[in-house]
Amino acid sequence: MRRNDDESLGESGRPMTLGLGVLFGLLIVFATVVTLVTFSVRDDIRSQLRDVDSHVLNLLVRNEIAQVERDANLVFEFEAIGEIELWGALLETASVEGVFAVQLFDANGELSQSSSGSLIERNLPEQVLAELAEGELSSQFSPDVWLSDFVDVDFAADRLVAVSDIYLPLRSSDGAVSLGTARYLMDGSSLERQFAVLDQRLMRQAAVAVGLGGLAIFVLFWLAWRRLSEANARVLRHAARLKRANAELAMLARTSAVGSVTAHLIHGIKNPLAGLRQVVSARRAGDTTLDEEEWRGASEAAERMQRMVEEVVAVLQDASSGLSYETHASDLFDALESRFAAKAAARSIAFTVTGPGDLAMDNSVSSIVSLVVSNLVKNALEATPDGGWVRVELASDGESASLIVSDSGKGVQPSLRDRLFAPMNSGKSGGAGIGLAISSQLARHIGGSLRYVDTDDSGAVFELAFCLREKPLEEGL
Repeated sequence: MRRNDDESLGESGRPMTLGLGVLFGLLIVFATVVTLVTFSVRDDIRSQLRDVDSHVLNLLVRNEIAQVERDANLVFEFEAIGEIELWGALLETASVEGVFAVQLFDANGELSQSSSGSLIERNLPEQVLAELAEGELSSQFSPDVWLSDFVDVDFAADRLVAVSDIYLPLRSSDGAVSLGTARYLMDGSSLERQFAVLDQRLMRQAAVAVGLGGLAIFVLFWLAWRRLSEANARVLRHAARLKRANAELAMLARTSAVGSVTAHLIHGIKNPLAGLRQVVSARRAGDTTLDEEEWRGASEAAERMQRMVEEVVAVLQDASSGLSYETHASDLFDALESRFAAKAAARSIAFTVTGPGDLAMDNSVSSIVSLVVSNLVKNALEATPDGGWVRVELASDGESASLIVSDSGKGVQPSLRDRLFAPMNSGKSGGAGIGLAISSQLARHIGGSLRYVDTDDSGAVFELAFCLREKPLEEGL
């Protein structure tokens, strides 16, 4: 009983473990999605913050260039202000808060002017040239860059700083003439602080979203799990009731089969018993005198009935005991040879048993198969003349098997073939006519069948088909 309780606990624990796994999986997926969306929004806002300074400086530079062009009184559209006037316009914008250096590059990207002699002289990078050629602004923010990367300073004065590096394409006010490129270096500490504030707010919002969303998922999952648990409990209750009902049906079917076989047995031995009673009564009254052969026949009939009753009762008791274990076909072969080999040899009958000896089957199946096949072999030996043969052949496909019993006798009489498995039909002298009827009932008792495959003047062939494992009745429902 304890083993069943442990199995029930294990079975109920597995769905709970699976449910918790699904819940944690959903929470992890939700948190991952929120995190990815948060980082995506953060990158977009950071890009917009970086571009603010670029757009402001670009507007200021364009206004200064337009003002210089008006002061220069340019007449023709192809005329443009010179480098000195352009540099003067850039210096006017260098006073914007945060700008600490400005440089001017010509149309080829070579450095022309610089507001500080300490700035390292470099031409425009190829990536910046490609972006400017498409008419776009180029803005780069470096939160941790060494000062010596763009300013010629002593080693002792070198430090990490935050810098915004902005490149603006310069054109005439009408856009017809390219004037070069302006580079602005701005203090990035203010932008770095904005990024830090942005990150804190987004992280708080993401944490709130994950918390509230996770709580909502947990509540919904708990409600769904509760409903599923209630439904599962109802299914388990129905399954338990169905299992009990099936067990009762199986018991009824087993009892019905035992009763059917017993009825055939009682019906079959009734007439032979009546004959024996008449013989005994006549002997007591002294009305008749029986010769030796008649007494021998009566004795053999009594022995046959006694043996049949004992074998059938033993098999049915074993099948109804509930004790289950595994046997092999070799045990069946040994039993057949032990019982019939000597009798066959005494009459020079070749008796052979062939088949896979390692074939496993349930003991309840094996015992009934042994009883049925023993009856078939006994009939075959009685029907086979001296010097003939009787063969037992076993074949199996893994789940079911068939036993074929054949002989070289005279076969079954045509008048008996249609009623071969009905009781009180015998083709043997002194036969009770119940052996094949009971064998057929026993075959059906284990879910098998008994039939005669061929019967003519050259002998008879009977086949017993059965399953190697006894199948409970509920498997068929």
